[in-house]
Amino acid sequence: MECSERVKNLVAKMTLLNSYWGYLFSRILRIEDKTIPSIMGVTAENDGTVALRFNPEFVNKTDDNALECTLEHEGMHLLNGHIPRLLRIISAELNDKKVQVKMQIWNLAADACANSQIPNFPEFLIIKGEKWPLIYPKTLNLPKGKSTEWYYSQLLKRMKKAKNDNQYEKSFDDHSGWINVSDQTLDQNTLARRIESYVKDVAKQALGNANDSKNLQTKRGVLTSDLKEMIYELLQPPKAPYYQIISKLIKASRISKFKRSSSRINRKRVYSFVLKDMGIPEISPFPGRARDFSFNIGLLLDSSMSMTKDDILEALSGAKNIIENDKHCRVTVIENDTKIQKEYTIKKLKDIQMDIKGRGGTILLPALKRFTELSLDVILVFTDGYCEDINKVDKKYLPKKIIWAVQESGSVEYINRTGFIVRI
Repeated sequence: MECSERVKNLVAKMTLLNSYWGYLFSRILRIEDKTIPSIMGVTAENDGTVALRFNPEFVNKTDDNALECTLEHEGMHLLNGHIPRLLRIISAELNDKKVQVKMQIWNLAADACANSQIPNFPEFLIIKGEKWPLIYPKTLNLPKGKSTEWYYSQLLKRMKKAKNDNQYEKSFDDHSGWINVSDQTLDQNTLARRIESYVKDVAKQALGNANDSKNLQTKRGVLTSDLKEMIYELLQPPKAPYYQIISKLIKASRISKFKRSSSRINRKRVYSFVLKDMGIPEISPFPGRARDFSFNIGLLLDSSMSMTKDDILEALSGAKNIIENDKHCRVTVIENDTKIQKEYTIKKLKDIQMDIKGRGGTILLPALKRFTELSLDVILVFTDGYCEDINKVDKKYLPKKIIWAVQESGSVEYINRTGFIVRI
């Protein structure tokens, strides 16, 4: 039997057994690919879809049990959004070597997260007659139950301290197709959004209607409550685009900003003025007001240990939209953990600094006081909210307009009376 036919029949068999993974992969393009270095892997395609690529040399020498486990593993990568999340991490990285290092670390973090989410998943698989140990958090000496980004952050720190870049275990499946799309003109963030939309549609089709979903199976039995929760969370309507909300709030604040203009008539006041011999006014008799389109924004980045580097980089990428679309904007960035670590101004995209300083505790007041001294128009604070009680700080030490961009899992208990709150 040809390899493609065998994979097709295996997916069909899983579907007949009412397996969620059978339904999922019956709706995804499956491609035989002899170039991939392992048994199979999900890949990002140029059109924003994903495909399942498999190597016949590995598949033909592997039994159905290991193949089903591998399909389940690949499905967990899709439900976790590991491909678009990686694309966003590398979207701002221009150095190819750093891209490869980040991808290597993300692969380990993603495997540790995916395998630990599958109940009773084996410690190893026999693929092509060889024993392949699977990667778990304990394999990497890390605790269970953390996010992929958390594992990524910890492994990245560990790798920077290590002398040997190849000290970690290799994955039994292939992740090379997560970023290696042939169309290099595609924007990584755009591709990430397309893939998220596609996976959401496929996951919804695989789930079927509510009655059928109650009886869905996995290789380990009935669909677990954790897996159901993950699927239903994936299918939730998209949250409000918080960067657009912030942009609207900034524009609303700008409406009330004016500057003196000698070319505008002030109709509310009459000014005395001095005439020269020729009867020409020496000063303008009509000093009025014109709308001031310049806008100064403060961007406070909570660079404490509780914020991952990717959370902070996402905040910087959020400022990108404002800078690109508003030539009058000037952004002052302050990185702060327990004290101010760095302060700089962004006028163009090349001014954004990706080397984040800090990673200690969280005391945001030093940065807030500094922004008060600068008298900026509005302050955006990106934080998880776990800081000192800002609500008890005297208002004279705080900027007049603050927008708190707080992580969905963060707290607003200590900041909710000091400004507008946007949930990320």
